[in-house]
Amino acid sequence: MDFSRFSAEGASFSIGCVPGADNIKLFEIHYRPANPSPFPPLIFLPGWVSIIDSWENVLKEMTKDFEIYYLETREKGSAKHPVEQDLSIASLGDDLSSVLVYHNLFDKPYILFGSSLGGTVILDAMSKMKVSPTMAVLIGPNAEFQAPRYWLWIIRMVPPILFYFIKPLAKWYMKKKYINMEADPKQYEKYARALDQGNPSRMRRSALNCSKYKIWEKLGNIHQKVLIFTGSQDVLHGYENTVKIAELLPNCELVDLVTNARTHSVEMVNQLRSFLKEDVNV
Repeated sequence: MDFSRFSAEGASFSIGCVPGADNIKLFEIHYRPANPSPFPPLIFLPGWVSIIDSWENVLKEMTKDFEIYYLETREKGSAKHPVEQDLSIASLGDDLSSVLVYHNLFDKPYILFGSSLGGTVILDAMSKMKVSPTMAVLIGPNAEFQAPRYWLWIIRMVPPILFYFIKPLAKWYMKKKYINMEADPKQYEKYARALDQGNPSRMRRSALNCSKYKIWEKLGNIHQKVLIFTGSQDVLHGYENTVKIAELLPNCELVDLVTNARTHSVEMVNQLRSFLKEDVNV
């Protein structure tokens, strides 16, 4: 894949594998803007099975003036497991801590940026003091992962090799239950591509691990600045729960961009820049 198409003109990048916990190697792209960034380095955690194509517009805009470490988490097919390891949210947070140490950022200013599951991982790691960013920027973080019991039964019973046969059913259900096709039809296309490219075995195990997770009681432990972008018409990411997350965080600002498409847009990046420029402590 040509990763240069995700960067601004004049920006440079390098790709490689960085050490997570449990001897896992995680795929990472390090983008550097053409000129020194006025902002702290930003660690970018995409969502569950999210593919970089979904972030093309965002990365092109952000790499104009942000230094970015785009990190693919351990449930994705790009991660190298010597022996398949735990895929819980806690384990993904352990990886994040290891990556910060590897890049010598742990005790320096940095921003954590996460979408969906990536945002949940960041909140969980912050609540346990595994990481302490200057600020966290989250897009549609999940406080819990609600799935019908029959879907969990199907996931448990169907071996990964048969995933390709149930994938059309999963896409149909996602379109009918979780996507507002009138307000944001491109959201379905994005997640359908992600399902096509995901690692079936790891998707299965991570889905089962996440199915019992809830973060509500941990949010009061987080005192760093948090900026959340949400979409009130984004059914998949549970707008009501996102509002509740923001209310329970002691130092949080919530911005409603209405649709998933707008939370993944240049508009979102511009609002982030404005927020950072107004905050003298970032």
